[in-house]
Amino acid sequence: MPQGDPGGIGPETALAVLARPEVRERCRPLILGHRDLLASLARDLGIAVQVERAGDAEEAFARGPEDPLPVLELENELPGEAPAGQPHPAFGAAALEAVLRGGSLCLAGGAELLLTPPIHKQSLHLAGYPYEGQTRILGELCRSRRYGMLACSGRLRILVATRHMALKEALVRLDANLVAKQIRIAHEAAHEVLGIPEPRVVLAGLNPHAGEGGAFGDEERRILRPAIRNARDRWGYETAGPAVPDVVFKEGLEGRWDVVVALYHDQAFIPLKLLDRRQGYTLFVGGPILRVSPLHGAAYDRARTGSADPEPLAFALEKGLELARRRTSSRDAAGDAAQKVDR
Repeated sequence: MPQGDPGGIGPETALAVLARPEVRERCRPLILGHRDLLASLARDLGIAVQVERAGDAEEAFARGPEDPLPVLELENELPGEAPAGQPHPAFGAAALEAVLRGGSLCLAGGAELLLTPPIHKQSLHLAGYPYEGQTRILGELCRSRRYGMLACSGRLRILVATRHMALKEALVRLDANLVAKQIRIAHEAAHEVLGIPEPRVVLAGLNPHAGEGGAFGDEERRILRPAIRNARDRWGYETAGPAVPDVVFKEGLEGRWDVVVALYHDQAFIPLKLLDRRQGYTLFVGGPILRVSPLHGAAYDRARTGSADPEPLAFALEKGLELARRRTSSRDAAGDAAQKVDR
């Protein structure tokens, strides 16, 4: 588990969640972070947990629930003059290192789940890393040809086609090929990660009333319908839409659709964040890493105030553990089937 952006609420919410005895009983956590920062936060915020440096991941995962919380120390140090609650290049460099090391540990088979508190994009950019978010970091680490972010709250699950970028840039990037690939990612994620055998996927429209026959724009005719046809003809994925945007997300929440493909960031996250943020989470999809994260950001305005709510991170961990168990069961079943065939 990366500690998140050191200047935000990630480290303190991580400590608050991992200090819970019931959490330590259910999993073997490891934080990739700065032991001194975490120890001072626990002391200053009254979080009843001890933290201790671990020599390596194997040693850390061997520790029991009564042992101090193990921390693998990051190489990127934090300067003393870097105050919490505002962007700093040192925060971005440390956050990136933690995500990369955690992802690499999962790829090597040393960990089953990557739980990522939020990072701050401006700190990341100040450090010289032009990533739009952790999804791209992990996608490039996995060398995946297609990957994405699936955001979930209750029965509403949304695959975000263009993720973190200016709206003007997102509209320029939208073309039939890109959208078709996002439709494919949505189908594969629903089947392989969520375990839905025949997922019902719908593509949201871009314009009011999904263009209303061209009265309010031609993107539905020119880009979105061809994308739906491409996904069907190339990969066999049947997808509904383009659907009226101000209706389709409510339909997803009501269970009519298993996944809604949204075209830009706020089209997805406005409906999601109208719901209970304590029960929302995002998944990295399209690669071998099982990564789950809460819906909120680094919340610099709440850092070190004692007002950060750890429940969204706790819920994300719960969903991650559930998905990890499902993936293990699927692998065991596939292995048993393979053995029967060999016999």
